[in-house]
Amino acid sequence: MEEGSMVPHAVFIVLAILSSALSDVFTVAAAGHLTGFEDLFQTTTWNVSDTFSIEVTLDHWVSSTWIMLTAWSAGWLFYALTTVIRRNALGPVCCNPEIHPPSFYLIWILINVLRISWLFLWDRQYIIRSLGLKILIPFSTYVMLFVSYRNLHQHQSWFATNSPNEIWFIRFMTQNGLALFATLSSIEALINMGVALKYSAGLQDPLVSTVVLTVLFVGLLVWFTFESFIFEKYTRYTFTVYPVVVLCLGAMFTRSYRVNDIALNTIYCGFLMIAATILNTIRLIAACFYTDKKPTFLSRSPIPLTDSCETVYQVKGKEGAKGKFGIVNNQFSEN
Repeated sequence: MEEGSMVPHAVFIVLAILSSALSDVFTVAAAGHLTGFEDLFQTTTWNVSDTFSIEVTLDHWVSSTWIMLTAWSAGWLFYALTTVIRRNALGPVCCNPEIHPPSFYLIWILINVLRISWLFLWDRQYIIRSLGLKILIPFSTYVMLFVSYRNLHQHQSWFATNSPNEIWFIRFMTQNGLALFATLSSIEALINMGVALKYSAGLQDPLVSTVVLTVLFVGLLVWFTFESFIFEKYTRYTFTVYPVVVLCLGAMFTRSYRVNDIALNTIYCGFLMIAATILNTIRLIAACFYTDKKPTFLSRSPIPLTDSCETVYQVKGKEGAKGKFGIVNNQFSEN
């Protein structure tokens, strides 16, 4: 039973890693930095962006951000792979308790398929169709974050008692990595929307760019409200949203900045950078005062799941007192 429950997780995690690597290869090739793909792409992604540019188009230097994004994504994916071979008190970490089910990684595979498909549509200058795919990418990432936030919170007290390190790995590797990807993808989708408004709907710049910046500002305020008051217990350790927003706004600013002719949207970008920095500062200060509820000493048993956690594999008898490497932890074992 234990081995059978591990197989779906192992298969989908490996497929997620392979799809992510394939997506990165196509992204680099579409940018013109990889030989051997000349027959697949007519031009480069940046050439298309320059052809269909608006005032808030990202500057070219921001492409280096994807190096950090790729490294972070690889980090949480390989961490997920280790959960298949590592064990906690109940069995394999990947499914005891099950924080990220196989469907979680299936969504990530879908995201990478969408990323590759978008590259081809953007290369062929199908603006509306590429916008449809571009919107699906951050939306799918939000679903992944929802699953991760909900399941981790549901099983938080069991992890805090029996495997506290897993909580921090999930929070800082997986959730922050997904939040980073979702933020950058959302901003790119907004810019794609602005391109569609200008070149397909016939609206004029700088109005289109103002609409994009305003939607971004509203989204920033909505996120701050959600993470501070409504979903604070889920998102309290997610810190990558505001730095990515500031970075992208900086890329918009440097592209549109003219010393002798500063556009209103350039000033708007500067204002939003200051606003995002202030919100980020408030968030970091608030994080210093967070306190997690600790389970009582009587609940410190690795077998009973104090937060009604359902596991795929249950250990019977005193084997449940074993740690993740099969070593008995006397502090949590029964007298």
